Formats: sequence, C-alpha cells, structure tokens
Amino acid sequence: MFILSKLFTAWLLPPGLAITMLFLWALMLLKKKIYGIGILMIIFAASVYTACLGPLADRLITPLENTYPPLNITTIADHDVYVVLGGGIHTNAPDLEGTGSPTGDALHRLVYAFRLYRIDPLPIIVSSGKAFRCQRPEAPVLKRYLAQMGVPEKDIITDSQSRNTYENAVDVKTLCAKMACKNIILITSAYHMRRAVFAFRHAGMTNVIPAPTDYKTNRSCYNFMDYMPSMEGLENTYRALHEYVGMLYYRLLVKA
Repeated sequence: MFILSKLFTAWLLPPGLAITMLFLWALMLLKKKIYGIGILMIIFAASVYTACLGPLADRLITPLENTYPPLNITTIADHDVYVVLGGGIHTNAPDLEGTGSPTGDALHRLVYAFRLYRIDPLPIIVSSGKAFRCQRPEAPVLKRYLAQMGVPEKDIITDSQSRNTYENAVDVKTLCAKMACKNIILITSAYHMRRAVFAFRHAGMTNVIPAPTDYKTNRSCYNFMDYMPSMEGLENTYRALHEYVGMLYYRLLVKA
C-alpha cells in the first residue's frame, strides 16, 4: 500500500501528471497515424520526465557544488566581513514582525551566516535588491531575520540595490571600500558559488573565501522513488542549467 501511494502521488500530481498526459496525447496521435507530431510529443514527454529525475539533477548540480570545499572555520580569523547573497523572499508572507519571509535558499544562507557569526562576530553584509518594480528588496527582510536571531543591527549592513549576482559583487565592493574591509567570507548556496566567486573576483574583490552552504544533492544511494518524476528533481535541474547559462553569459560579458 505504501508503494502504491507513492506511485499514485508521483504520477497523478504535477509534474508526473503532465508527463502522463503528454504520453497519452502522443499515443492518440500515433493511433490516428499522425506520426510526426506523435513522435515529437513522445520525445518531449521523455525529456520532461528525464529533467524531473533526482539522479540526473544530481549529476548536473554536483560539479557546481563541488567547485569549492566546505569552509574551514580555522580561516575565519583572517577575514573581516561576511557577505550573504539573497536567494529570494515571499514578499507578502505574514511574519512575526512585519511581512515578508525568506525562501528556502535564502533561509539556509542566513542560518549559515548566523552560525558563523556565533563563532566569530564579524559584520554581515546582506546583498540583495529586487529584479522588477512590483517586487520589494530582499535585504531588509533578511536583515530582520538576522536581527531576530540575535545579530545586533549595528553589525548588519544591507545592499538593497543589486538585481543579480554581478551587481551584488559591484555593490559589495563599494560597501567594503567604505568599511575598509578587504577580506570577505562569501556565503551562498553551493550550486551558486562558482558563478558568485567569478563575479566577485572579476569585480576586483580578489580576497574572497567561499563559504558554500545549502547543498541540494542527495549524495547517497538511490531508491526506486528517485526514478519517479518529482518537483524537487525538476527544480534542481533548473537550478543547475540556470547556473551554467549564467556562467556562460558572464564570461561572454567579460570578453565583450
């Protein structure tokens, strides 16, 4: 019964439901001898199914996460500021104080920064603005969470203007110049760290120590459910492809 319930959930809820419908549609087209579109539909459905698999997502995202090793806390004493990159907020979500809450990625990064702050209380720069006019900047929301965790507000500096990773780097460099901070510990999700370090170093911040967190890969053996379509697998595939495309764009931008 347990296995049947898992299979039911995998195939009768998105994205499994969409894949099922695509396959059925393709079979109907083939039955009507519309072979060209039917075959294309099967290929498309198979591609979507593959993108939703955990093992494939892990194969794509693991090289990104393994680019830099986990932070060695013995190196913290040689640096003078933590930099946390935003990872999204739920803009109007009710909260204990005010509105807005971090998404999963952003919350992992904040908790990691707080844990490092408990070990060595250095200033924390929270860098994240808004991409579009209808949104609100992330940094004030993330600052509120850090303050409620127990970090004094005087130790939290916000950058609410940057819209992407490259602008994070440029704006943080300006803040660090004002604060006379030369050496930074950069905190972001492990899958995002390669692009983040590239952006910061290209912006002129060469003294960057990566502090990857929020690992997404399974890093263990797989069971049969890992070969069923899942939103987590699809989301991690998207994350990985987004990073590869982003790195390509940044490298073309640098050469231009």
